[in-house]
Amino acid sequence: MMQRDGFVVFGHDAGVQRWAQTAYGHVPDVHSDRSVPQDQLRHGRTWFVGLDALPNDDAGTVDGVPLTGPWQAHVPDMALHRAQLSVVYPGYPLQGADESPGNHRFRITRKAAHVDGLLPVGVHKRRFAQELHAYILGIPLHDCAAAPTVVWRGSHVIMQRALKDAIGGRNPGQVDVTEAYQNARRHVFETCEMVPLTMTVGQAALIHRFALHGTEVWASDASTVNETHRAIAFFRPAYSDGRDWLGGSFS
Repeated sequence: MMQRDGFVVFGHDAGVQRWAQTAYGHVPDVHSDRSVPQDQLRHGRTWFVGLDALPNDDAGTVDGVPLTGPWQAHVPDMALHRAQLSVVYPGYPLQGADESPGNHRFRITRKAAHVDGLLPVGVHKRRFAQELHAYILGIPLHDCAAAPTVVWRGSHVIMQRALKDAIGGRNPGQVDVTEAYQNARRHVFETCEMVPLTMTVGQAALIHRFALHGTEVWASDASTVNETHRAIAFFRPAYSDGRDWLGGSFS
């Protein structure tokens, strides 16, 4: 499924559940903590980005609880960074003070669809490959169906091909891929199905590094009326060589 769809959601695993429950104890109570910096609490304080926020070691262990799971058979053996804690709150996304109306509409209608690591650089926000992720691993830390991660099925093939063509044999970090990225993204919207990755504790999602993905809006309905937040831990270990990032694959 990874090669075809660009993602796979694994079934319940007791070890993953224990790790998630332990990691959840480190989720900051940012919905009541007004001291959280604005650069971490974004979009009208409805999304805590939490980069490098989880105190895990380079094997993923938290408070003595190891991180193991079925994805390990499908990814390169790499050291892990401190995980991102992505916490979304009811009302996501509100328009941030520094966000244009167009960008806000894109976040709502297209779920802020992006390929990780292609960051806006400079005054004109041109896209360059600044982070060469090997894969994306998402682990829900509690049960909440609101605002799931969404992935466009098969988009990794389109995005990887477009970026390889645009970059060629050059250093990825030095090539402006803005037009190639935007054109490929439009093609994905026209041809690929958007799939919500709704998971429960004990599950995990492995997403291809070139898969277009984003976050669904927080829908106010009966299933979310008692929910106060949604928390997921994300790991995105990086390659050091652009050739591995552009051409490498995993099953």
